[in-house]
Amino acid sequence: MSWQRETPTLRLVECDIDAPLLAFAKAQYAFRRRREAIFGLDIFAEPAWDMLLDLYIQRGERRAVSVHSLCIAAAVPATTALRWIGKLTELGLIERRRAASDARVVLLSLTEAGLETIERCLRSAVAGGLAAGAATQGRQG
Repeated sequence: MSWQRETPTLRLVECDIDAPLLAFAKAQYAFRRRREAIFGLDIFAEPAWDMLLDLYIQRGERRAVSVHSLCIAAAVPATTALRWIGKLTELGLIERRRAASDARVVLLSLTEAGLETIERCLRSAVAGGLAAGAATQGRQG
């Protein structure tokens, strides 16, 4: 899978992610990659959502996320991903910090506002039945 990539070995200490929401986020991210592979076209780019999903998943798995790693998760050219990182930072949804072990590495994470917003969105999707549809699609593909 394309979302399985090299990640920094630094671990986040807190994990305040709801397990069912984490599983749903993983399924959504994986489905998006499968959909792109099936169509073979670059028509589904939604880098901001892919980045937020990835940051949520990595937080749930207590993994630090580098800028490079998040650019890969966005599944778009690096320049596009970097613009979206800037926009998400501007909006207060994600934050940057230097890695304690290597000042050259910039790590990204959801802010509290970003975490609350993505969880509200994921809960809304689950409540609206999107989770059942994704599970059915996963069994068919």
